[in-house]
Amino acid sequence: MKNRTLLLLALVLLSAGNSAAQDYTPQFEQFTLPNGLSVILHRDTTLPLISTNMAYHAGSAIDPRGHTGLASIAGEMLLLGTKNVPREELLRLRNDEQVSISALTTVDWVGIASVFPMNRLESALMIEADRMEHSAEAFTAEQFENIVTGLKKEHARRKKQALGTLTQQIFHELYADGHPYRHNSIGEAGDVDSISFADVKSFSRRYHVPANAYLTVGGNFDPATARSLVEKYFSRIPAGQPAGWTDIPDTFTPIGQGGLVIEDRIGFNQLHLVFPTVRAGHPDEPVLELIAKLLTGSQSALLYSNLVNVNPLVHSVEVSQSSSELTGTFWITINCKLETHLTTVYDQVMRVLDAIAKEGVQDEELTAARNQSAMEFYSPLESFYGFGGRCDVLNLGNMIGDSPLFSFTLQQNQQKATSASVRRAASTYLTAGNQLVVSVIPIGKTSFAVTMK
Repeated sequence: MKNRTLLLLALVLLSAGNSAAQDYTPQFEQFTLPNGLSVILHRDTTLPLISTNMAYHAGSAIDPRGHTGLASIAGEMLLLGTKNVPREELLRLRNDEQVSISALTTVDWVGIASVFPMNRLESALMIEADRMEHSAEAFTAEQFENIVTGLKKEHARRKKQALGTLTQQIFHELYADGHPYRHNSIGEAGDVDSISFADVKSFSRRYHVPANAYLTVGGNFDPATARSLVEKYFSRIPAGQPAGWTDIPDTFTPIGQGGLVIEDRIGFNQLHLVFPTVRAGHPDEPVLELIAKLLTGSQSALLYSNLVNVNPLVHSVEVSQSSSELTGTFWITINCKLETHLTTVYDQVMRVLDAIAKEGVQDEELTAARNQSAMEFYSPLESFYGFGGRCDVLNLGNMIGDSPLFSFTLQQNQQKATSASVRRAASTYLTAGNQLVVSVIPIGKTSFAVTMK
């Protein structure tokens, strides 16, 4: 229980105002195979389990124009079994040996998280290597058609469901035609029929390769044995070519103020304020994340005390800063009763943001936000496996930030944020001159939308 004890101790220390909590970092070994596969070994003996986290730099942002959804389909194909371990055997392992294998596609990457009993280390690595080596040959045309059919059903479901396409509508307004983030991870509904079986095979051959992949092995294993098995099963796979963006600028230009009114079959009013911000790793990213906690990190946070707790028409408010490889967004969502005029709510929110930009925040408010941020960061790390666990955080840090400790460094920088840095970030990004204002209202109730000045 050593790692778990360290994590809990860190949280206790931080809540007492002690900076020692920032010192916790997981131990790991890192190496790169000659074919370019980047590998991390993270030993944790608290449970009799082995985990593997594989991430390919192959998210929906690289979907070809007119073929959006291709990365998602190719990622789902990876779960259908491997050349030498068919789907039926994977199902048997799940049912008989409590093996878990899941996949996730985001805008920047597709990941596979697996959990095996500790005596199955070699099986776990053999299966993952086989999945990579034969990624374009392990599935059939029938399986492809089944996935496409399921994708069409999902698009149809979202179209019929109230607010089912809301995020996509906002992305269309926020990003210009051709921007890699203009579509969500499952693509545009109209592009599904344009994707062929051959397209998926070609995508897998190009992107599901060692030079474009990152592997973290975690759990109860002998490091020398694990390294030997990684080399045994992965070294023979041809390298392929890395993918990713180069020369991403850190410059920021406000977008101005835009307004969007969306009418749907709903029984409430909803306001979204979307502010374009910075990419992952930008120096302002941790400060913006801390501002999100200042606004809604607790029941006494600024948007609760100045909006929810004083306006009976407001049900709830959510705030998040999300940074990807190319850019980021600071997103405020407010749910209100039907009779709410959203202009009034918008004005209340902007008064709070303007006050932060002009006056900063109090030390006690910073301390509360830091504590909340640390709690949310460290708590999932009690687990070493699965998406969001320690191995996943190390792996994605290695891919997105060129360091397994990328996320830990961001957290440390967030703890160092001051009232002055908060004030500067708010005045730079969270202004009326850099926002998309989205009013979501029942059909025919446009008089309740925000009135743009």
